[in-house]
Amino acid sequence: MTISIFLLSCSDGKKETNKPISPRVKKNTKIESPTQNENFIRGTTIPVSFSSSTAKIDSVQIITDHSKSTYTSSSFEFSFQDRKVGTRNMRAKVFYGEESETHYRKVIVLPESPPEEMTYKIVNTYPHDTEDYTQGLLIKDGYLFESSGQRGRSTLKKKEITTGRAIKVVNLDSELFGEGLTVFNDEFYQLTWTSGKGFVYNQNLEQIRTFSYEVQGWGLTTLGNQFVFTDETEKLYFMEPQSFTKQAELEVYDNDGKVDSINELEVIEGKIFANVYQEDFVVVISPETGEVLQRIDFSGLLTEAESNNVDVLNGIAVDPKTGKIYVTGKYWPKLFEVTIESKNI
Repeated sequence: MTISIFLLSCSDGKKETNKPISPRVKKNTKIESPTQNENFIRGTTIPVSFSSSTAKIDSVQIITDHSKSTYTSSSFEFSFQDRKVGTRNMRAKVFYGEESETHYRKVIVLPESPPEEMTYKIVNTYPHDTEDYTQGLLIKDGYLFESSGQRGRSTLKKKEITTGRAIKVVNLDSELFGEGLTVFNDEFYQLTWTSGKGFVYNQNLEQIRTFSYEVQGWGLTTLGNQFVFTDETEKLYFMEPQSFTKQAELEVYDNDGKVDSINELEVIEGKIFANVYQEDFVVVISPETGEVLQRIDFSGLLTEAESNNVDVLNGIAVDPKTGKIYVTGKYWPKLFEVTIESKNI
């Protein structure tokens, strides 16, 4: 759910022209502060100021998605009432004399501190099929379910965790590229990359219906009664499962800025764990604010010899009954059971 601050001002000193100018461009008031896309630390106040070329500014009304506030000065301080990070939009209505003008501006709200740095310990190691380009990973009823990609080779598989043996394989049509996977009400939901088409399967992995979406399909997980969906950007989309319509969205930010290429997802203890495409780490995200709370460094899972002919880390799953966490990667020879701990221990 993104809230931003948009206060766009007109540009002074435009060249003379015989063509009529839009009255929306010819403004008599100007936003002096904040600047467009200026960064602010969450919890700090934002200095807001306006100037006028014609008359004294009587008041300014600031409107966001969650609040409306009026200030009887051309300069004041504003703060957001929630803790969401990322792009924030604000509409400002400036009153002067008998007239008013509206401005829009965008600022970026960053978390107060960097994410906690985490690492892992390997508990067990199991075989993983090196033909599987892992896109989605989950555990249900003691079995591993995996969605793999690549056109002509995309599948949905039910596997034994400890042996890696495939119990059932569903092959996707050759033009489709398998992506994220989740389960909701005992039904499996599988995304595809660029076709805008997803599939729903029953417990026997028989396809029972399809659904559609307009963006790229990357990661998918279930959070309560909602899906969380990613599309290659820094955004998390919260979707209604039956209609697959967007209910809200969040931007993922750490103290350095946005974290994009959010990929495979898992919810563990109410937090969203997300692979970042082409990186050896997983970020742990607050589903309320979009802030990156932790960053788990998974480098070094494979030996140098095992790293030949493999692709990137991708795939994190938790067994809801045991709490055990598993990670793997695209074409990786191994599935790892791990525990997560602070680097500072």
